[in-house]
Amino acid sequence: MPISRPILIALIVAVVAAVGFYATQGSRNASDDSADVAVTPPAATPAPEAEAPAKSAKADAPVAKADKQVERAERSRARREAADGIPLPVQRALDDRKLVILFFYKSGSADDQATARGVAALRGPRVAVFSNPVGRLAKYRGLVGQLGISQAPAVVIIRKDRTARVVEGYIDPATLAQDVADAR
Repeated sequence: MPISRPILIALIVAVVAAVGFYATQGSRNASDDSADVAVTPPAATPAPEAEAPAKSAKADAPVAKADKQVERAERSRARREAADGIPLPVQRALDDRKLVILFFYKSGSADDQATARGVAALRGPRVAVFSNPVGRLAKYRGLVGQLGISQAPAVVIIRKDRTARVVEGYIDPATLAQDVADAR
C-alpha cells in the first residue's frame, strides 16, 4: 500500500521541522548566562582497604604483593573517579580550594581558538584551568551535568564554595578575566 507523494512530503517536512525545533531549544547566548548554580559532586566513596601482604619465605614476595595491591587500589580509585564524573586533578584542585576553570571547545572554530587564548591567560597559583574537547564533557558530568551546557566554546567557572557559572559562546579575554576576578 503505497503512500501518496503529497502525504510523504508533508511527513518529511513535519519531521524536519520537529528536529529543528528540538535542536534549537537548548541554545543560549553568553549574555543570558548570569545565574550561578551550586555544583554538588557525588559523595566520595572511601578507598578500599588494601589487604596486608601474606608472609612468605622470600624477602621480595611481600614487597611485590604490596606493590600489586597498591596498583589494584589505584585502578579501583580510577574506576570510582570515572563513576563519580570528576577527574582526579579537578577533584584535587577543588579540595585545595582553588578557583577551577573548565574550558570545553570544538577544534577548528575561530571562536573557540580566541576563547582558548583568553582561558590560557588565566592560569595562576590559585586558579586551576582544565581544557577539553566538548566530546569529553561526560568525563566531567559530576560537575557540569546540571549546568546544561549546549554549545562550544563553554567556560565553566567553579568558585571555592563550589558554585558554578557557565559562559557559552565566544567571550573576549578582558571580560573573561573580569568574570574570574569577580569569582575570587
